[in-house]
Amino acid sequence: MAEQRTARVCPRCGDPVAQGGTGRPAIWCSQACRRAAYEERRAATGGAVAVRVVDRVKVVEHDLSECAARVIGSPAASRRVLQAMAALARDGTLSSQPKWSGTLTAADRLGEALLRNRRT
Repeated sequence: MAEQRTARVCPRCGDPVAQGGTGRPAIWCSQACRRAAYEERRAATGGAVAVRVVDRVKVVEHDLSECAARVIGSPAASRRVLQAMAALARDGTLSSQPKWSGTLTAADRLGEALLRNRRT
């Protein structure tokens, strides 16, 4: 899964934070929130609760064909998938659960294609 940062929100009031084109990313929506957060942090030394900045991360969903294309484009990733599938086959998971029937058919076709290519 890919990660993408969402627009920042002020950790104090929750309003959107305008982002400039260069420099450090803004944290506060306004000078008033920045000052209030400073006062809250300063008061926290006396036992009050401080405001802490937390980045929010949005998970971006994508089509599984993109994942498959990336795996097929990498011999190392393809090897890992095949090794994991072999482990599932050894422990009986592939043959005991109906959800894997299409995968077993595809694996059979792969095996047949590999055998045909070795013969020629």
